[in-house]
Amino acid sequence: MYNVLAILLQFLSGSIMYSYILAKLTNVDLKEVRDGNPGSSNLWRAKGWKLGIIALILDYLKGIFPLAIFVSTRAVNNEYVIALSALSGILGHAFSPMLKFKGGKAIATTFGAWSVLTRWEGPTILGAVFTIFTLIRPKATKVEEDAFRVLLGFIALIPYVIYSLHIGKDYILYFYIGNFAIIAYKHWNDWLSFFRSVRPAR
Repeated sequence: MYNVLAILLQFLSGSIMYSYILAKLTNVDLKEVRDGNPGSSNLWRAKGWKLGIIALILDYLKGIFPLAIFVSTRAVNNEYVIALSALSGILGHAFSPMLKFKGGKAIATTFGAWSVLTRWEGPTILGAVFTIFTLIRPKATKVEEDAFRVLLGFIALIPYVIYSLHIGKDYILYFYIGNFAIIAYKHWNDWLSFFRSVRPAR
């Protein structure tokens, strides 16, 4: 029962679109901002860093809770169920019933989910890649460039996933595949646009 409850509650937690709610409360239509994504990045651009960082933290935390409570109390201790629950939170954000199953790109929630599964390890790898990319391309403001940064982050996770397999944590691989599938679905067109933009002219 707790296993099913953890999966369902984590999906519901992920489906709460905090950026969308905060935008509505401040008379902002995120559909009109940049690429129309109802996430913290666009709220940040529309209303500034203070409101943006609140949304970012909330999106991160919903990738952690309530799953972390189930894990810490040992109500759920099956690693595969934990991985599936973490993935359901990402699914909730990416396909939120609040927005007729048209949710956000789930990056902050992904960080939260990796935090539950790997503590600091997965988020540190993703965060390091994001930071390095930002330092190398400080003026990278296009949606396509943001999407490419996400792709680099997931590529950087591959050695960690392989290592996890080596030490018997194959549930990390299953979570990675599911997570990457969602991220790829939400970013696919942006990735295509990025590679088309950097393709050398003939």
